[in-house]
Amino acid sequence: MEALKNLSAEELMLRYQTSSPDEAYAAFSELYGRYNGRVYSFLLKKTKNAAETEDLMQKVFLKIHESKHLYKSKFKFEQWLFVIARSQALDFFRASSRYANRLKKYEADSTQNSHEAIDLNELNTLDVDQRELLEMKFIDELSYQEISQVLRRSEVSLRKSVSRLLLKLKEGAI
Repeated sequence: MEALKNLSAEELMLRYQTSSPDEAYAAFSELYGRYNGRVYSFLLKKTKNAAETEDLMQKVFLKIHESKHLYKSKFKFEQWLFVIARSQALDFFRASSRYANRLKKYEADSTQNSHEAIDLNELNTLDVDQRELLEMKFIDELSYQEISQVLRRSEVSLRKSVSRLLLKLKEGAI
């Protein structure tokens, strides 16, 4: 299947969605071959544990299989893939005690930097999008550039949103 190597990821995903089982398997295998190393590196950076990263890798590519009908070719496959990878990593941290430890670490760090000190219990008062933005920035430690790619918002807009949310949280206005 040399021809698959010449297709874009979006074209491969379309084949995966619409082709016969053998062709779909070949398309998925090509996508996996192209992206497994990058997804692994991304997840390893988050978990710092090879075994956990392997488990998450399986979950990411299983999620792609289960959600293939949701993929729209107007979106870049790579962005869709990394949104799924990021979501799987967040789910992992939420489900483990490490997430709580990371929150405690952030709370301790933020009390040392009084300009960033916030009550983390207040995060529960935020809507899902606001909480996700702050988690991406402070829990996942993503750069504004990385967040911008995932959320498809400008870095300037994200910086303003984070600044406003932190200010509101510090003032207890949310």
